[in-house]
Amino acid sequence: MIRLATVGTSAITEKYLAACRLTGRYIFHTAYSRSIENGEKFAKAQGFEHFSDDLRSVAENPELDAVYIATPNVFHYEQSKLFLENGKNVICEKPIATDCEKYDELLSLADKKGLIYAEAIMSRHCAGREILLDALKQIGRISQARIDFCQLSSRYERYKNGEKLNIFDMSLAAGTLMDLGVYCVYAAIDLLGKPDSVSAAAAFDNNGADLSGGAVLGYKDFTAVLSYSKIGQSAIGSEIVGDKGVVKIGSISQYADISLIKDGKETPLLGFPDRAEVMRGEAEKFADYIENKDAFSAGYKTVCELTHNVHTCMDLIKQSAKIKYPIKECNL
Repeated sequence: MIRLATVGTSAITEKYLAACRLTGRYIFHTAYSRSIENGEKFAKAQGFEHFSDDLRSVAENPELDAVYIATPNVFHYEQSKLFLENGKNVICEKPIATDCEKYDELLSLADKKGLIYAEAIMSRHCAGREILLDALKQIGRISQARIDFCQLSSRYERYKNGEKLNIFDMSLAAGTLMDLGVYCVYAAIDLLGKPDSVSAAAAFDNNGADLSGGAVLGYKDFTAVLSYSKIGQSAIGSEIVGDKGVVKIGSISQYADISLIKDGKETPLLGFPDRAEVMRGEAEKFADYIENKDAFSAGYKTVCELTHNVHTCMDLIKQSAKIKYPIKECNL
């Protein structure tokens, strides 16, 4: 059993813990929050043995094996580094770091210490992935891919009315590319491979936040067009087009709502599984990598290579679209 700590008490942490419960492989040891009151409330609700508002003492606790980090993006690097330096395996919410150089640095640190450093990306380890890969074999030569994650934020009206919100705060390395676009990039590189070229554009608010954007990834025989937005809701989802058929994907973040179209006939392949079940795969694999390093070393290496390629592409998109993060030095 893996003795787990969490950093962050938001809804995504609750969802990840629900996935951990399904695996039966975790002990919920310590919940960290900057507010001791929030930490205590969260710990009791989620079944943790302990709670704390002292991040360093949590990282230094010899009773812990691993940590799940779900805080604003700007904190991911420093918090992950702290736990890795103290011998803890780390799974961190996407984006795992604000740029690929930071990811590579911490992956090297983890490797030297014999630890696991993983990005919590549910699509890579869910059941829908194998269904998608099988469906792509049936559509012949790919001529076009359109990968979309446009989701109107439930907090957008509050933001328009002047409320300062983390998800639109670029000093926290937030914005639409980091929140939603990363899923599109993951899908493109996971399903289609590394692109030969990357170009991008974004629509900005007055505070510099990228509210929506798009990228074109160039491959030898086709292009993949990525679109993502937090200020509008897509109605048509994603599709990968081949000369023998089309694969439709309703949810690119969960690899769900999948169907195959061939000869004018649409065949549903997967609906919408329970969210905890979709996230179960990443929790299961994290446990595998920790408890069975030798048996799963090849798979872990492949995932690390994917993460590196994704964040290399993310950096190119930021550069092309002129997305900037006025990040100040953050305190743990």
